[in-house]
Amino acid sequence: MNRKLLVVEDNEYKRKRIIELIASNLVGWDIDECYSFNSAWQLISKNNYSVILLDMSLPTFDKTESEPGGAFRVFGGKELARKMSKRKITSKIIFVTQYKNFSDNTNSCSFDSLKSELLEEYYESCVGFILYSNTKSEWRDDLVTAISEVKQ
Repeated sequence: MNRKLLVVEDNEYKRKRIIELIASNLVGWDIDECYSFNSAWQLISKNNYSVILLDMSLPTFDKTESEPGGAFRVFGGKELARKMSKRKITSKIIFVTQYKNFSDNTNSCSFDSLKSELLEEYYESCVGFILYSNTKSEWRDDLVTAISEVKQ
């Protein structure tokens, strides 16, 4: 039986590259995808995923021609991880972001400080925190390794 993986990413180009990488390097994964905080939570609460790849910054709703996506959640991935923890959802989490700095109305932090915080806070579920790049390839090896190490 294949294991289930969810990719939560609003950037279509980035999402396609991640899915292509997984499909071409890892066998035995059924991959679902979604594009916003709300659609992610709907899928997470209804399915049993072995691994969830979370973009850190997400729109609240899926973007359409008539819907701009609602409020932008700078720490949307972190919020989803918190909801999962509160509801005892045990999927492994890999954060994938292309931002080196994050800031909303009340918080500001660097990639490294957010990585340290989330790896400590979600030490049982967070198995990776990856800096995505359109120009560098290190993220590819890091992601394949992190998913490969999940034992579920």
